[in-house]
Amino acid sequence: MRFHQDDRAVRYCDIFDVMKEGDINISIVYPGTIAAWHRHQRQTDYQIVIRGALKIGMCDKPKSEGGKVEWHYLSERNAAEGPLVIPPNVWHGSYNFTNEPAILVYFITQKYDGTDEERATVEEMGFDWSRPIK
Repeated sequence: MRFHQDDRAVRYCDIFDVMKEGDINISIVYPGTIAAWHRHQRQTDYQIVIRGALKIGMCDKPKSEGGKVEWHYLSERNAAEGPLVIPPNVWHGSYNFTNEPAILVYFITQKYDGTDEERATVEEMGFDWSRPIK
């Protein structure tokens, strides 16, 4: 198992390392944190939130290049609907907009090796992660 902790989350990765393909991972995402943006060339992600809530952004390109973002809200209330599927080449990230930690469980279809990932900053992508007042 791989373990990583930073100021955004605690991550337990490849928790069943006996699996020949893919990783099952768990992230405990701290309140108020944004972890965005990245995409994979070959890997598909399957994500559910089993505790708390996350706002997930998905897009094909930066806003400055005409990209449009799709927002998805995952929480313990809709986990039974099944995972959010993030195919290869789709930029994605998450925001814990609550005051409580969120627990994200996700399966990735490739063993993580760091060569499949491309990153961009929130500023480079240009999408507003703030919570709209309604």
